[in-house]
Amino acid sequence: MGSSQSSLQVRLQKKPKMSQQELQRQYQRNLSEQQLADHLSARRALEDSSISRTADLCQIPGINGQAPSIIASTANNESFYHQRPTTIHSTADGSRTRQNFRWIDGRRHHNMEGAPYLLPNDIDEMDRLHLQHYVIRHAFGGNTRAKFDGKVHKDVLDVGCGPGTWILEMSTEHTETNFTGIDISAVWPTEIRPRNCRFQVVDATQGLPFEDNTFDFVYQRFMILGYPAASWPFVIQELVRVTKPGGIIELTEIPVVSNANGPELSRIMEILEAGCIAKGLDTKVAKKLDTLLRDAGLVDVKSCHASIPVGAWGTKVGQLMRENSAGIWASLRGWIKELTNMNDAQYEAMIKRIFVEYEVHRCYVNCYCAWGVKPHPQDSSLEAETSANQH
Repeated sequence: MGSSQSSLQVRLQKKPKMSQQELQRQYQRNLSEQQLADHLSARRALEDSSISRTADLCQIPGINGQAPSIIASTANNESFYHQRPTTIHSTADGSRTRQNFRWIDGRRHHNMEGAPYLLPNDIDEMDRLHLQHYVIRHAFGGNTRAKFDGKVHKDVLDVGCGPGTWILEMSTEHTETNFTGIDISAVWPTEIRPRNCRFQVVDATQGLPFEDNTFDFVYQRFMILGYPAASWPFVIQELVRVTKPGGIIELTEIPVVSNANGPELSRIMEILEAGCIAKGLDTKVAKKLDTLLRDAGLVDVKSCHASIPVGAWGTKVGQLMRENSAGIWASLRGWIKELTNMNDAQYEAMIKRIFVEYEVHRCYVNCYCAWGVKPHPQDSSLEAETSANQH
């Protein structure tokens, strides 16, 4: 993804008078369909051959189109770090400090004190998040499950936006809407982006730096590894606070543990889940999203889930989700090695066995989504009065 963005910058430099509409179309090509097409093209051969239950490992493509290699990594991409080696942000007293990064097993992580997010924030992880976005969009048939209306939703907040794939697509499609993305790491495009989107470094567990009733639509996904269990009610209340009456909040999460696992995957999933719980994370929060929204006072709450295959057995989507999985195992390598005392060779062997199990056991993940509406003050008063009369 980094190379495509660099080539895009070169082309724009040659055409400094590119219109906003042309710029947005360029974004859409580079951050959406082209990325997905590249992944599909690289794995087109898989559709012409089925992988048997006793397939040789070399027949099972990983993230590089061959037997998955979790040890190899391009995380030390100097052009990425040169672009933003540090993040400057304001402190409580108004002074400005530099946010340094931590390095774990060769991968770059945020260094935000108190934030438990387990995954890296380097170029490899950003590429994985881009890919994951396309899979989830396909699974749910669009970028939102709640009805999005650009004529009504003029101010939108994306919480935990990461590299900004969702917000860049949405701002391209809805040019009259203002989009704000927040994350604890500044890993979004800094030079080229649509004029109707902006980004800000924010740790949502410490509160949101926005006035009450600011946004018409608030979107958040995949923060299961980012918020301590005790912080979820507070964060949801903050989302409600900054949402306008009548506005929508939409949440999307995938549980830590997948489904239809083989013995190797089941074993490591148990270890991973126990490690998350020990860090204070709620590994079951994906199935509670609708309850969290109702408890926060939202009305018309709805929920759904999509089952997404992991492996070549699941055709194109399964192949892409398997590639996403390879990226996750690479991102979690340092932490899982610490939990299990495995060395690199043992970890690599385990991942190869897991990739076989994806096909043999037809592994899949469930992705959960819930959304609701912030009531108007008079609606809340009427509901309270009705409840009191019933009792």
